[in-house]
Amino acid sequence: MAVEGTFKLIDPLAYHVNNVEDLDPEVVKAFKRKDNSTIAELTHNGDTDFDVFICINKAWHAFILCIPNTINDPHGLLSDVPQDNPFVVSGDILCWSFELCFENEQLKLYKIRKEFNMLKDIRNRINKAYHIGKFMNVKPKAFQFAVLRAAPHRYNVLLNDCVEFAKEFCLCMLSYCSNYRQLEEPVNENIKKATATGLSVENLSRRVRSSALIGNTFLGGLDVSTFFSARNGSAGLIVFILVYPIFVACVTAAVIIYVLK
Repeated sequence: MAVEGTFKLIDPLAYHVNNVEDLDPEVVKAFKRKDNSTIAELTHNGDTDFDVFICINKAWHAFILCIPNTINDPHGLLSDVPQDNPFVVSGDILCWSFELCFENEQLKLYKIRKEFNMLKDIRNRINKAYHIGKFMNVKPKAFQFAVLRAAPHRYNVLLNDCVEFAKEFCLCMLSYCSNYRQLEEPVNENIKKATATGLSVENLSRRVRSSALIGNTFLGGLDVSTFFSARNGSAGLIVFILVYPIFVACVTAAVIIYVLK
């Protein structure tokens, strides 16, 4: 038994990641077993460069966006655009997104959501995007290992957690690219710059006061039925009592105006 040590406090009310079913089973199995040979096989010697972004959606929820760096401009249509501009991307390109969201808000459980979509189907969800770095020679499965490394923390509030998860993901991805030595400093600097210009809990919380609930509701991680159940029941009842009379009054007024016409 240790005689000397440092206290590590555990928050009994913290959330933890329970659901990783969106990730490939072979990745999860290799990660849990610490199967280094399989991990190396699935992550090393990739042949694609990816621009990695931390994005904020229109509900002020942070998520990761990984876009293959494949600008194809044979006719010189982008000749006046800097070729190193990561924000110049074809809308038809397929990209990966990862986010931390609620699995069960009542039981304080999170899940990891993984999606593979065309950029044009994701773009309208994005309110802000911060370029973190160009990760070279990456295999797509490496993203999932970075997710698993970034996820097993104890969390408290979704707004803070989704941002911290996104930043941790970017740092973990350094292990899976060929240019990690050159990229380590820029990645840390870009995360700091993004935090200073808007990617911070303080800035986001000013926009969404009920961010842990509302931000994820719009995202689809928590539906309205959850809001009106369990420990959110009282809050839901209060909102219902306040909103329902206004709704009835508006409907009644509309009916009266229609009849009088």
